[in-house]
This record gives sequence, structure tokens and C-alpha cells, in this order.
Amino acid sequence: MLVNFSAQRPRLTMAQLLLCGLLWLLAALPAYSAGPDANFPTIALDTTTDSAVAIGSRMGVLVDPAGQLQLADVLERETQWAAITRPTPNFGFTKDAYWFRFQLDNPTQSPLDRYLELPVPFLDDVRLYQRVGEDTVAQFSLGDEKPFEQRVLRHQNFVMPVTLQPGNNMFYMRLASAGTVEASLRVWTPEGFLADSNNENLAQGAVAGVLMVMVVYNLFIFFSLRDGNYLLYIGFAASYLLFYFTLTGYSYQYLWPQAMRWNSFAISTFIASTIVFTCWFAISFLRLASFSRLAYVLLRAMGVAGAVLLVATFFLPYSWTIRLGTALTMPVALTTLVVGYWRWFTGARFARFFCLAWTAVLLGLLVLNANKLGLIAANVWTNNASQIGVILQIVLLSFTLADRMNHDRARRIAAQDAALQHERKARASSLALVQATEAANRELESRVQARTADLNEAMGQLQQANAQLQLLSTTDALTQVRNRAYFDNAWNTEVRRAARSQSAVTLVLFDIDHFKKINDTYGHPAGDACLRAVAATARAQLGRSTDVLARYGGEEFVVVLVDTPLPQALALTESLRASIEAQTVEFEDKSIRFTASFGLAHGTPQAETTAAGILALADKALYQAKRDGRNCIRHELLLI
Repeated sequence: MLVNFSAQRPRLTMAQLLLCGLLWLLAALPAYSAGPDANFPTIALDTTTDSAVAIGSRMGVLVDPAGQLQLADVLERETQWAAITRPTPNFGFTKDAYWFRFQLDNPTQSPLDRYLELPVPFLDDVRLYQRVGEDTVAQFSLGDEKPFEQRVLRHQNFVMPVTLQPGNNMFYMRLASAGTVEASLRVWTPEGFLADSNNENLAQGAVAGVLMVMVVYNLFIFFSLRDGNYLLYIGFAASYLLFYFTLTGYSYQYLWPQAMRWNSFAISTFIASTIVFTCWFAISFLRLASFSRLAYVLLRAMGVAGAVLLVATFFLPYSWTIRLGTALTMPVALTTLVVGYWRWFTGARFARFFCLAWTAVLLGLLVLNANKLGLIAANVWTNNASQIGVILQIVLLSFTLADRMNHDRARRIAAQDAALQHERKARASSLALVQATEAANRELESRVQARTADLNEAMGQLQQANAQLQLLSTTDALTQVRNRAYFDNAWNTEVRRAARSQSAVTLVLFDIDHFKKINDTYGHPAGDACLRAVAATARAQLGRSTDVLARYGGEEFVVVLVDTPLPQALALTESLRASIEAQTVEFEDKSIRFTASFGLAHGTPQAETTAAGILALADKALYQAKRDGRNCIRHELLLI
């Protein structure tokens, strides 16, 4: 159980990886010594206590490579038994069947009821034979591929109630499985077993409760925020929860007691789904696509491999998929943890809880392994270290999501604060203008009251000030032509008027060619002089008051020609182009010459025609002029 369960907890730093590897090497040593079991021990039961008696290291073992031996065959091989040298006999992934024998001594003069518990719920075939003298007085046939209701005791582990006759009682047990084979057998009194089961169910229920609460809680958060990271986290937590309780036998007991076929490979399915969600959660949460191409590709490849394995668990033998899943967890673990710490150490503070979560579950696993290997004392904390690590992992991952959400929110708040500062400055300028206007109004009112004779003069001054203010608000300060705000309003009005009257309208969009080069070569003051020269030239070309000339932005200008046929519009535009090409701008001791490109849109607007649509046509024509070599005119016609 430890080997399989440990392979699912793969979060290691380099130092911890070496320690974990050492523990696994110790776990991989042979669980029994070669040679005959000459001194086969008898296990004397203490009738004064209800505590469990672990007998794993006090059994003899016989390997059955072909898996064909029956009890009668085993009884004839008294010289081939070997002694077990490990407290917890664990034979890893193997195709061999294993026979065990042990003697329990009933020191009383009356029969004793005892429970033999094998806390390894994923074994495929468990057979137990009790012999007294030359007779087989009881036998059991259990396994995770047999119907759950056939168990004598409805328990997640394999529990076999036996009656011990006075004196020695010999037992033979056969174990075989497509997964790992472990023989951590314990002897209980019925009362002690019931008390321990209640405590175990309470502890496992607490673990399940915490995990399910975290899943449901984060599911509500996902529905509220629609953040895909929460959905990936939920998938990981749910997969891990199902894996853990399938591994401990609770799923078969409570969720699918009739689904023997499904139960036979459910562990490998949940291992694969946990791998898939681990990889994609790390990719999404750590934002690896923009952080590291290598890390992104590695984890994505592992996630795809996990998805393929997930599908394969329904078709391939369990003995294959459980090995593949166990083998895949280590590279996924190492890559995820290294990338997580790398992300943290390169400035992503939101990754710190991510790293702590995986480190917590790893430490729980290391403590559990050290406990099982006898390196540290067994107590309530070391015995439940893996569950504690799982709870810490799931809770810390939830904190991880909240921490990143707070991190992103802080960034948004900072951006909003910056925008607010700009808005405050704009409001301050507007307020100053309003205050100035109010002061002028108050002064005007005072003068009206004081001297009625000055009313006309004061009103004239106020109207002149308002007109000047209106002019300033619609005039480009640099070129003294109309600005973008004025153009937007005038252009929308003109398009609506032309649509109502079914008259033609022409929009000319032009800009100075290679203006950036002018700025880079002569400096921005020279560029400003060029803009003023272009504005003056264009203003001189336009003779009608209904035509509009405006600076659209940067080095770009726009002209609106009202009721102008296309030939005249093209001629006027060509005249403007030639004038710009011919002029020379004198700036300081330099003579600057340049050209301009023109895009023209012409036609009669319809009811559905928009000002933005015509502007887009002119912009399209301008870009065509740029592509055709600049210093030219291109035009587009409105479709009717």
C-alpha cells in the first residue's frame, strides 16, 4: 500500500528527492530472507488488552511464481518457507502469488474470538485457511474483484473473524494482485477492532469532509468568478479525493459496492485524472505559456500523456496502467515543484502557496514512510501524516488561488489609481475653468446691479469670451485648424444631412510621409513647423466655408468636402498633394521637403450608412496609397 500510495504524492525539492529516493530504496529491499524457516515462531496472544497485534514480521513466506499452488501443495513444502525480515512485508508490483503461514497461540482453556485484518483494500485475491491439527476448520476467499456483500464483515479492509481453539492454531494465507502485494496482517479482539474502526472512520470522515468542503466552496467561487483555475483545482481535488478513498477501500464500500469491474481499475483511472489536472492546473495557474516555453511544453506533454493513460485505463490491463501511472507521477512531480519554486524565486509571489502546498504533502509522505520503515516512532501524528499532508495541500492550494486573485486585484487597483489620478487632474482643470466662468458671471452680475449702463458692454465681453472659449475648445493648438473633437461632431452631422438630402459627400484623409524620419532627423520642433506648413497649405486650398479641415491626430489631417462631385474632389486633392510636394519648410538653417499620401472616400450616404464606415473607406484608401509608394491619391466609392 505504501508504494502505490506514495507514488501519488510527487512534490520534491532536490534535497527531499534524495531523501525520498533513499526511503524507496530501503522499501525495495527483499521483505524476506532466503532459506528455510527453521525457527517458525508461535505468536502468543495477550488476553488482557484489546490492542492490535501486528504479525507481519512473524510469518513465514513461500513464493508461488506460477500462481498454481493449492493448500495441499503448500502443506507438502515445509522446507521451502522463508522468514520475513521486514515489519511490513511489501513485495511491490509482482505477478507472483505469495503464501504466508503463522501460528496463533490461545493461552486459555476456552475458544477466543479474534478478527484478522488485512488493511490493504486493493488486493485482488485473498485466501485464508485456519487449521487445527490436520483439519481445516475455517477458510475465507476475499478480494477487490469479488462482490462487496460477500464479505463476512462489511468493512473497507479485508477482515476475517476466526475462533481460536485452545493451544496452537495454524493459519495459511495466499495473496495475489495485479498491483502491489502487501501482507501487513493484524490480530484484533472484536471490541478493539470496533473501537479502532470507529476512530478510523471518524478520521477519514474528517479528511473527506474537509476535502469535499473545499471542492464545494471553490465550485461556488468558480460559478461566481468564472475563473478556469478554480475549475482545474476542483478537478484535481475531486480526483485526488476519489483516488485516496478508492485506495483506502471506502469508495468500494460506500460508492460502488456492486461495480466490481470498475473497482478493479478505478485507482489507475484516478491516478491518471489527478496527473492531468495537476499538469493543467500548474500550466494555467503559474502562467507558463508566457513564462517558460520549456516548462510549458514539458508539463503539457505530461498532461497529454496523463489524458492518454486516463482513456487507456478502460481498455488496458490494470497491471499495465497502474505501473504506467506510478511511473508518470515522478516526472510530473519533479517538474511541477521545480517550476513552482522557479516561478516563486523569479518574482511571482502568488506561487509561494503553490510551492508550500506540494511541499506539505511531500513532508507528510516522508513522515509516513519513515514511520512505516521504523525510522521514527509511531504516534497519532506520524500514522496520519499523509492525511494531514493532503488536507494542508488542498487548503493551501485554495489559499493559492485566493492569493493570486488578490495579487491580480492589487494590480488592477494600482492601474485604477493611476487612471483616477489622471481623472482628478482633468477634473481640477475643468473645475478651474468653471470657477473662472463663475467668477466672470458673478462679476457681471455685480456690474449689472451697480451700473445698468454697462450691461451691454459686459454682455458683449462675456459673449466674446464664450466665443473665444468655444473656438479654443475646437481648435488644434499647434496648427490652428479644427481639432479631432470638432471633426467628429461635424462629420457625423454632415453624413446625416447628406443621407437625408441624398447629396454626395467626400472625405479626404491624408498624412505626411515619413514624418517620424523628419522628427528623428531635424527634431520635434522642425516636425511641428512642417505640421503648421501643411495646415496652412491645406487651408489656402479650401475656399468654401462649408468645407472642414481638421487635424485628425499626429501627422494626419482630414478634409470634408460638401456637395462636391468626384472629379472636382480628386482635382482639389491633387492640387493639395502637389502644393505640399512643392513647398519647402525653412527651419533655422535647414530646408525641409516632404510629401503626403491621400485616401479619399466618396459617395451618397444611405440611411444605414455610418460616418465610421465612410472613414474606414478613406483609411483603407490611404493605406493603399502608402502601399503604392506614397505621395499619391487613392479613392474608394460608397456602395449603394
